[in-house]
Amino acid sequence: MKKLACLVCLVGMNWVTLAQKEIPFDIQESRIDSVINDLFLEEEVDLLGLVKETNNYQFLYWRANYDSKTFYAGREIGFDQYNLSSQLFYLHSMGFYAGLAGAWYSDLDPGYRTTVLSFGYGKGLKNKLKFLRYRASFDLFFYNNNDPDFEPVYTSSLNLGASLKSKIVSSRFDATFLLGKEIGTQLNWDIYSKITLLKFGKYNKLQFEPEISFFFGSETVEYDLSTYLQDQFDEPTYYYEDVFGLLNTQLALPLSLSVGSFDFELTWKKNLPRTMDYAYDYDDSSFISFSVGYIFNL
Repeated sequence: MKKLACLVCLVGMNWVTLAQKEIPFDIQESRIDSVINDLFLEEEVDLLGLVKETNNYQFLYWRANYDSKTFYAGREIGFDQYNLSSQLFYLHSMGFYAGLAGAWYSDLDPGYRTTVLSFGYGKGLKNKLKFLRYRASFDLFFYNNNDPDFEPVYTSSLNLGASLKSKIVSSRFDATFLLGKEIGTQLNWDIYSKITLLKFGKYNKLQFEPEISFFFGSETVEYDLSTYLQDQFDEPTYYYEDVFGLLNTQLALPLSLSVGSFDFELTWKKNLPRTMDYAYDYDDSSFISFSVGYIFNL
């Protein structure tokens, strides 16, 4: 909770109190824009692991994904709203890649509202630092919206990340800078493992890939000044501030099957959201995700 001294200072400032009904709409739009990175960032990270740097080749990778519910930072968007997304990426063994992705949401109008164009580069270090990989990418967001007054909060993003890989437990860290009318920052820290359950043939295998992820971002917190300064305010007077911190911890338990050029993944995920707004409380939630991918050699 904000200290009373900070609130007293704000009383003397020349600021305009926003209407309470306007804030939820802005927050909702911001979350819908931000969920784009939730849907596509992980795909770009995993794609780099498909590239074998010892060979000079290139390929296309297509992937489609279904999520039984839609979340931003563990907060459900809509009531049992599911989403479908698809990505097509071109990758080169030198580390360059480009991709096109889209998402459809069951409860939004229009349902298909977002297309993402990505350009990136990722590489692993050599010699004694082979366990370390780094990456950078830039995404452009294109929106499908029939409302002439619609102005998206974010129109692009810059993404930077690094991975530490070992045979037992690996970790990756990614920073996303959302750009547009506002500038937003998101941080993701993942700890994961890959356990081979069954191997048949040279490349075909069934793996269990448990993962725990920590998502850091900004949250709009609402303060009612009238509860602290009752002498100055006869009616509730709201003040809103963006606060950065840990917003969600997610546990994922995926089963991944690779057969020839195909890969299939079925995942159970559980969200443990955390809020810095004392007026709200978010319940834990879980959902199912299924994806299928295919590699086209060029």
